[in-house]
Amino acid sequence: MAAEAEAGADAASAEWEAHTRVLRALTWLGQEFLSDWEAQDLRAALFQLLLLWLLVSLLGIQVAWRVYGNTVTSLYYRQGTGGQNGETPDGSSHFSMWESASNTNTKTHRE
Repeated sequence: MAAEAEAGADAASAEWEAHTRVLRALTWLGQEFLSDWEAQDLRAALFQLLLLWLLVSLLGIQVAWRVYGNTVTSLYYRQGTGGQNGETPDGSSHFSMWESASNTNTKTHRE
């Protein structure tokens, strides 16, 4: 029993050691980034500018999607019981359009 408890404690300490190593590496990487950031003003300014550009672009996409999202979705996903374009049945027919017995109007690209 004591050997099993000792093996479990060793496994737990090894797991904590791995977490500690990762945390130390991340801390070191953060300190290196900060020291490099302070030393390079031009690099920091470019990074901030590009980050700002990215955030403004993402915000613009979000606003445009809120305004026009339903319109775009309705263009590609038509509601109705029919298949493609709300008119074609799910199974393809072997008749061409001119040989069709039904007198239904087909939709144009404007609809």
